[in-house]
Amino acid sequence: MVLCLLVLFGIVDIRKRSFPVRALVAAFFAAVVFYLLLGGNVAQGIAGGISGGVVCAIGKISRGQIGNGDGFLLVVTGVLLGFWGNMELFLAGLFFSAVFSVWAIVLRHKGRGYRIPFVPFLAGAQLFRIFVLL
Repeated sequence: MVLCLLVLFGIVDIRKRSFPVRALVAAFFAAVVFYLLLGGNVAQGIAGGISGGVVCAIGKISRGQIGNGDGFLLVVTGVLLGFWGNMELFLAGLFFSAVFSVWAIVLRHKGRGYRIPFVPFLAGAQLFRIFVLL
C-alpha cells in the first residue's frame, strides 16, 4: 500500500512539484483507517506519524528545502510503517536523492539551486526496503 501511495504521489510530484491538499488529507485518513482495521499497534502508528511531523518541522526550519507536502506524506507513511520503518524510508530516500544530486551536479552541470522532486526517491526507497531490507 505504501509503495502504491508513493508511486502515485511521485508521479504528481514530478509533474506539478506539489500535491493537492485534499489528496494528502484523504491519504492520511485512509492510512489511519487501514492501519486500525489491520489491528496495528496504535503507539507505533502515532510514533511513525510524529516522525513525519519532525520532517515537516525540519522543512519549516530549513525554509522550504523539504516541502510541506513531502513532510505530510511522511506523516502518512509513518502511520503505516511505524517510527523505524519510516526512518528507514526517509533515510534511504535521502541517500538516493543525494546520489542523483551528485550525478546532476557533476555530469549535468546543474547548480546548487537545482530542485528535484523528493517523492520518487521515497518510492525507490520503499522498493529497496521491500526487496533488500525486508
